[in-house]
Amino acid sequence: MNFQSKTIIALFVVSSAFLLTATSCKKSNSSSSSNGQFAASVSGTAWASNFPTSGIYSTSGQEFEIGGAQYKGGDSTAIALVFFSPITLNKALNSDTATVDVEYVNANTVTEYDGGLIAGHSILTITSYDSVNHKIGGTFTGVLYNISGGSDSVVVTGGSFSSSYTVTN
Repeated sequence: MNFQSKTIIALFVVSSAFLLTATSCKKSNSSSSSNGQFAASVSGTAWASNFPTSGIYSTSGQEFEIGGAQYKGGDSTAIALVFFSPITLNKALNSDTATVDVEYVNANTVTEYDGGLIAGHSILTITSYDSVNHKIGGTFTGVLYNISGGSDSVVVTGGSFSSSYTVTN
């Protein structure tokens, strides 16, 4: 697969995460945790999704996509996780040996950082998985490189997520 095809795939995945997050928003005064949580430190700065966390599992591709978004002070950022089944609990999946991707996008600067599919390095561990009630959670870290034309990178540490997910074909 050439670099341009990988870039298009990565942009599609991150765009999907944004759309998933945006379409899962419900007007509510409740601060219920039923929407899950998504948090990490991005280059030393605390990041937490303040929009409903969302996920999709594609049965045809056996692929999970989990996403969270943060809207803060006119800045919009998102983190997306992409990984495949089968799920093995408490086993670290390394992007060097498995198809795991952690992506970070800053919508204001139109900058995308990748940690696995195209560039960079990430580790994901699934710590909880309920295939009947469609819930999943885990931890992640990564060194993500700018794939939008720059040469900078971001370091993601202490990442954690818990989310429900929708099953699609």
